Amino acid sequence: ELYGGSMFHPSAATDTLQGRAIQRINEVWGEEHRGWESYRNIGIPVCKKKYKPFDFTIQRRNEGTGEVEIKVVRLYGCHAHSNIRKAVIERHGERKGWEPFGQWSLTKAKVAARRESKRLNAQRNSSDSSSTSSGYDSSVSASSSEEETSSSFCVIKEDFQGQQPWQTLCNNGACNWKLRGKYDDIREELSEEMLCRPVGR
Repeated sequence: ELYGGSMFHPSAATDTLQGRAIQRINEVWGEEHRGWESYRNIGIPVCKKKYKPFDFTIQRRNEGTGEVEIKVVRLYGCHAHSNIRKAVIERHGERKGWEPFGQWSLTKAKVAARRESKRLNAQRNSSDSSSTSSGYDSSVSASSSEEETSSSFCVIKEDFQGQQPWQTLCNNGACNWKLRGKYDDIREELSEEMLCRPVGR
C-alpha cells in the first residue's frame, strides 16, 4: 500500500503528499515507451531498503598498536544497488530530476570520521595506560589488551554487536551542506576516483 498509489484507496492518489508524488513520478518518467501516464501506482518494482549517503567502515591502521581509522565511501543507493547506480552515473551523469547526491558533503563526512578515529584511539590508549599502571603481570596485561583490541576494534564491522557511534556520524543532517545552492561536484569526485582506481577494475 505504501507504494501502491490509488491501487487500494483512490483518494491516496490525490489527497496525500505521497500519492501526489507517485502521480508526479508517473508524469515525469512514464512518458514515451513506458506508458505509465495513466497508472495509479508506480510502474516498476521499488527498492524498499534504506538509503544513507555514506558508508563508514572501521579498519586497523597499525597492527602493532591496534590503532584504527574510519574509512568513508559515498553511496548512491542502498547497499544492494549503490554500485549499479554509481556505474550509470559514471557513464551518463546524474539524471535530471534526482535529488542531488552532492547535497551531502564528503568533506564533512571525512572530518567526522577522523574525529571519531582520534576519539577511539585515545580511548584505547587510555585503557592501555590504565592496564599498565595497575600492577598486573605484563603478560596478563598484554593478553587482556589483545582481547580488548580484537573485540573493540575489528576490521569487519559485522563483528560489532548493535549500532556503533561511528556508523551514525552523518545522522540527522550532520553532513548536509547548510549553504543554499552548495553541493559537492559528483562528476568531478567520480573522475578523481576513477583516476586513482587500479587498472583492470
